[in-house]
Amino acid sequence: MLCKVKRTALTGAAVFLLAGCAADAPSAAEDSAPDTSTFDAPGFDATHFDALGLWAEVRKDFELFYAYLDARDVEAQAYLDRVGEIVGATTSEAEARRELHRATFAFADPHLSFGPLTDTDFNVFPTSSDLVLKRAGDTFEIADVRAGSAAAQAGLRPGFTVETVDGRALSDHVGEVFERLVETPTDAQAAYAATLAVNGRRVGTREMSVTDASGQSRSLSLTNPKDFAAAVSERPPVEVERVGRLAVVRINNRLGDNALIEGFDAVMEEVADADGLILDMRNTPSGGNTEVGRSILGHFTTRTQPYQRHSRPSLEREFSVPRQWIELVAPRAPYFAVERTVVLGGPWTGSMGEGIVIGMDALGATVIASDMGDLLGAMSQFRFADERITHSIATERLFHVDGTPREDFVADQSLPSADTDAAGGDPALRTAIELLSAPD
Repeated sequence: MLCKVKRTALTGAAVFLLAGCAADAPSAAEDSAPDTSTFDAPGFDATHFDALGLWAEVRKDFELFYAYLDARDVEAQAYLDRVGEIVGATTSEAEARRELHRATFAFADPHLSFGPLTDTDFNVFPTSSDLVLKRAGDTFEIADVRAGSAAAQAGLRPGFTVETVDGRALSDHVGEVFERLVETPTDAQAAYAATLAVNGRRVGTREMSVTDASGQSRSLSLTNPKDFAAAVSERPPVEVERVGRLAVVRINNRLGDNALIEGFDAVMEEVADADGLILDMRNTPSGGNTEVGRSILGHFTTRTQPYQRHSRPSLEREFSVPRQWIELVAPRAPYFAVERTVVLGGPWTGSMGEGIVIGMDALGATVIASDMGDLLGAMSQFRFADERITHSIATERLFHVDGTPREDFVADQSLPSADTDAAGGDPALRTAIELLSAPD
């Protein structure tokens, strides 16, 4: 959920209002044009910057509202103390914003950010990315390669080891991300930082060296993954492919576009004669909203039923009264038999895309996926320094209806990679076709 949170005066006290909520909106600062104008606006007096005052506000809200404060591999209070020392020593809002944003990486949460982003920030993951890395001992291996991307076209494959990025050892990039913040990153933290580094900054190409599965070293130059993200946005919102008597329905990162509701209805009419349906959610990294999500899910149920659980930890922290609720999906014509439906997910399935995958699982579809984007929770946006600094943060935790945290969901058929295999093939689609084509 994306909600703007504004400070307002009420009988002399500072309070926050949630306004304009739209569930599971795209990840923060979704690669819009860089905006640094807020730091040099006419009439802005940088000489009165109060770093400690800014940090006091940020920390108070973070501790209260961040839904995953105690759910990550971070000793939150000690970590926030270290962040405070670094932010408190900054001398400008731009510097403070940069350090605050860097501090979010320890939580390995793509939904968590401080804006406005600038050209020198890392690309927004997973929207503007084409590689996902994992730590393998003292090295970093490619875990998956986004299908059709510059990285895929250059021949990068899962299992390759990334040695350097822009002339520096990848481990040096990881160390720089956590400098003065995390002495010994966990595997998850290190892999997240390495993934950010290998996907580059918001402007510029990437130079890297890799070692392939045979031990051969290669050097290559890759275009910015933002270019591929832009190309995806030019594709039709929904694409349909026939594979024999099966229909493959692919959504191209449009889960925040309400026009998709009517478009998907039409697609479901078109594929009604198929013997089986493959719903490909592997190209939905930017999330969306629940209106679109529920409209898709509704075609696979004949009765109103749950598809996702929510909780808001801030209410229990503040008032000792937990709040949890279940979201329902209602039937929507035309119906397609969920037992003849397979859903695909992968690293570029993010936020509302992840919600649809776990929702389809709850409805009874078969899910084939690797680890997905792990964009945590439903989002709100806070504003600081007279709205010149924005903070995107998950204020709700999201769960499968069976209580499994969304980020911990494991598919019926779990794959090590979903977009690309070691031979350059499509492992998730191949597995789905084999499953639906098998004799009863």
